[in-house]
Amino acid sequence: MLSFEVNADMIDKAPSDWSDLLKSDYKNAVSLAGDPRSANQAIQAVYAAGLSNSKGDASKADQAGLKYFADLNKSGNFVPVIGKAASLAQGTTPIIVRWDYNALADRDTLKGNPKVQVVIPKTGVLAGVYVQAISAYAPHPNAAKLWMEYLYSDEGQIGWLTGYCHPMRYNELVAAKKVPQALLDKLPPPSSYKNVVFPTLSQQDAYKETITKHWDEAVGANVK
Repeated sequence: MLSFEVNADMIDKAPSDWSDLLKSDYKNAVSLAGDPRSANQAIQAVYAAGLSNSKGDASKADQAGLKYFADLNKSGNFVPVIGKAASLAQGTTPIIVRWDYNALADRDTLKGNPKVQVVIPKTGVLAGVYVQAISAYAPHPNAAKLWMEYLYSDEGQIGWLTGYCHPMRYNELVAAKKVPQALLDKLPPPSSYKNVVFPTLSQQDAYKETITKHWDEAVGANVK
């Protein structure tokens, strides 16, 4: 899921939603983890912001997302630098919109220098989906099937979660109390993920075209 990765040593109060990022508290603070004219993670972030600002109307989220970032840029809050762990630590990009598993991994890597807070926004919660398949030409398809069965087992799913990737059965495993408490304590609250949106491939194709083609004219920020 997309999250706000926050340098808590620089930001006194972490934002809880997309609307917060527009506040004067976050002047010269907000960045994307890629160029929205080409990078999927950044494109998804624009769309997620649009979902939040269009009240969940997927048909208008791409345009709403562009307007949101135009406003963020005009307010002086947007930093047109591709956010990474190093720029977060240096203070160049104290807030980065990026996938939660990357943000949580940064928190571990940085080891408290600086302190990192990872926030799932209250609205516009967007998931990026990884898919798996078995080739029709696989020499040993039954072995692949067994591997798939393991990946979707309790053990396999918790293995994904240990690396901070939320597995498909996450909510089910949490409800059944099968996720170790020590692991849950390292993650944002389970309730953060309840209203997540999974855009279809056709939706992604449509808003990718809109965002990549119209970013320059709508936002006017050269991210690099």
